[in-house]
Amino acid sequence: MSSATNLIARLENELREVWASPDPSGLPASRVCTMNLVVVSGGAELRDRYTPVVDEVTANIPARAIVVSVEPEGDVDSLDGSATAVCALDAGRKVCSERVLLQAKGNASARVASAIEALLVPEIPTALVWLGRVHADDPLFEALAESADRVLLDSEYTSVSSLLQIARWSRTRGGRLHVGDLAWTRLAPWQELLARFFDPAETRPLADHVTRVKVNQASEPGARLGPEPALMLGWVATRLGWKTAHLGGSLRFKRPDGGIVAIEVGAVPRPEGVAPLALAEIVVEAAAHGGKMRGSITRDLGSGASIPPPAHAPGARTADSDVMQWRLESPNGHVAEQRVRLGANKAAKWLERTLHRQARDAAFDESVAFAEQIVDDGLAVG
Repeated sequence: MSSATNLIARLENELREVWASPDPSGLPASRVCTMNLVVVSGGAELRDRYTPVVDEVTANIPARAIVVSVEPEGDVDSLDGSATAVCALDAGRKVCSERVLLQAKGNASARVASAIEALLVPEIPTALVWLGRVHADDPLFEALAESADRVLLDSEYTSVSSLLQIARWSRTRGGRLHVGDLAWTRLAPWQELLARFFDPAETRPLADHVTRVKVNQASEPGARLGPEPALMLGWVATRLGWKTAHLGGSLRFKRPDGGIVAIEVGAVPRPEGVAPLALAEIVVEAAAHGGKMRGSITRDLGSGASIPPPAHAPGARTADSDVMQWRLESPNGHVAEQRVRLGANKAAKWLERTLHRQARDAAFDESVAFAEQIVDDGLAVG
């Protein structure tokens, strides 16, 4: 038998032994599997860092999780792994998922897809989570994607270009395979807060008359456009019906009434611990019929985008990037402000929420298509 066949047989035997062994706690245990969750990383370090994330997710979404590191460079050819159960308490019972760890090195990386496919539980959905650089013509990616119902990227680990490439590739599959991005899930609070700019009766008509949008990302000036800012701009533009046009070689954004929207992308310092190219701030301005409004959402990065301390605690500042300040200056001169805490910024939360979302998200697809135009035209980061 080949090394891959031997490994699969050993892992399956390890799982059988896990379920055959009595639970030392004495609690009744239930083996539950609602999906296959395949997570692929570019190295053992990232795999080990992400494994606790997967364990936390499968505590709430029982699955057979296959967490894989792939290191094709190097002189050593090896394919190895281990299998175990990961259990969580639920109403006095232990609900257990299965977790398989795989590590492929050298030329064995070309064979790991067949090992993963052999370990998938049949007749249940499969989600492929790809961390790191991805190319549509990568045979490992192609093989795993063909076995999956959906592909999830986290463009924090790669780039907006990778997301756009995979989105284009998925369109050639006739809609069978859906692509998602954890960056999109992280934008949901931003989208909700931005929509609130136009909730009041006095600002609602101004949604059709936006004149300027300024986005700041956590990066050096001149850096490439990040996935969060690109997707956020795509979402705003597609929700408000903007189209792109060119004049004199410049990219322009046109409203349905023909008006031009000025789009600016800037950079603020990125403190340690903040993801590169993360969305830091968005400012929206609109004017019509003699009335003007300005809305801003600013994430506290402990940097140039920091929000001021609250009035009741003038000395207090926070570098917590999950605290944002929402501010609306209405046409009547009224100013409304609110500090919003988004909760723990945990990878497990974003992955779980993404898995709970519908696989087909029309707003995401439209935002990606619009972001593709922005990136292709090289929207500059000032």
